[in-house]
Amino acid sequence: SSGINAEYGHKWASDMPSFKLLSCNDQKALLTSSAPEILVFSICCFSVQNKCGPDNLLLDKDLVISRTSRQFEVAIRNIVSFIIDTIVDPLKDVKTDRYELSRLRRIILFNTTTKSTHQNLKDPEEVRKLRRTEHLLLQKYTNKTPGRIGELLLLLPPLTTAGTLFVEHLHLEKLVGDTFDNLVAAELLLAMGNG
Repeated sequence: SSGINAEYGHKWASDMPSFKLLSCNDQKALLTSSAPEILVFSICCFSVQNKCGPDNLLLDKDLVISRTSRQFEVAIRNIVSFIIDTIVDPLKDVKTDRYELSRLRRIILFNTTTKSTHQNLKDPEEVRKLRRTEHLLLQKYTNKTPGRIGELLLLLPPLTTAGTLFVEHLHLEKLVGDTFDNLVAAELLLAMGNG
């Protein structure tokens, strides 16, 4: 189930020269393990960019999940609340730009910290180097604003939790999966504009 949108992720990631240099095995392992977090991150960015209401996540132009809607079961509303409170609201507060979103997305992709991902990689050290490079690029870019890199990196732990919650609630994943390609394509066109 972690392969939720690995095909789309491959299209996006294959545009990165550093990703293309990895073995096919490592590309697949990274795409599979990062798919839930990339999905949640894309939903959050799309919601922020489209100025979605304070209680809502925007999955597509016509598909909104609200934390207050009785249409969805309590577990889904709780996940939506968690995502809004820990990722969407901080994204709004920090006012991330396209370059920062792009770097964060790459940091998510090049994550080797989970045991299963680490075990499935043929060259975990190379992936760690790529992630360090992304950290350094983000740090250099945010250097003029003290504490900014910390604010951005604090978005990552809740993304991991939210990605896990998505996988655990497959019906939510299915609901999102139907509109994922449109959502991410639109959001990534904006976010990847700088890199």
